[in-house]
Amino acid sequence: MEIPIGVANSVSANFSYDPLDAFRFARQSNFKIFQIYLSENLLEQPEKLDAISGKLVPNPFRNIYIHAAGYLNKQFMESKYSKKLFAFMNQLENPRLIIHFDETAALEELLSIVEVIVKKQNSIYLENYFQSRGSVDAEKNLRKYLALFTLANSHQEKTHLFPVIDVPRFFHVNLEFEEEAALQWCFQIFNYFGNRQIPLLLHLIDCRDAKQKRSSYCAIGEGYIPYRKIFSFLRKTQPALDGIVLEYENKIDPLESRDALDNLINNA
Repeated sequence: MEIPIGVANSVSANFSYDPLDAFRFARQSNFKIFQIYLSENLLEQPEKLDAISGKLVPNPFRNIYIHAAGYLNKQFMESKYSKKLFAFMNQLENPRLIIHFDETAALEELLSIVEVIVKKQNSIYLENYFQSRGSVDAEKNLRKYLALFTLANSHQEKTHLFPVIDVPRFFHVNLEFEEEAALQWCFQIFNYFGNRQIPLLLHLIDCRDAKQKRSSYCAIGEGYIPYRKIFSFLRKTQPALDGIVLEYENKIDPLESRDALDNLINNA
């Protein structure tokens, strides 16, 4: 089971999340994929954007993901930010756009926005996001998330809407899931996309407590999130995986996590 592993520019938190610093680390450390969170502030720095695009053309990674600020909704599409974002992405070679799912937006609105973005970027990667507390709202949000994929891809010959699954969010204290309930939702989502042969991109970190404060971040396998059970399930069911992005805010945990993931993917 080969899964490309990469990092986000969050690893350069000590350097103001500088994508160029993160790029150097990712290349020197031989990570296969790379994700940039493109903040509004970063989009206002043309010289920095030129330097970033200069590093990414030609593309030295298997895949490049551009993580947008905000949520998939009407406000995002009508913003000056989105216009600048798409203009920058058009300079790159096959970049993949990631944006957070807005659980408050109507399904009809979300569908129409997906159609517009697909015309601009050919595809969109939608990340699960929980904007409210409690298991009842979390389950409602997850059903809506899956419904959007069913509706968006049902009449298409080719898949254009892809999932980004932030696994740690299922185990966050705010969702109030017991571990078994969180695991079952992970497994249900893996099966949903696996059965439809839609590749999953996973966002991973590990933490020492369920509040998931940055001070509690630790390498995969050293925290409370049950990654051994998760990867045991993934090995058995074999869903297609686009890759794993490690969203740490330092450069030590990603290296240690990659070693741990190699063990979990192949031996656990």
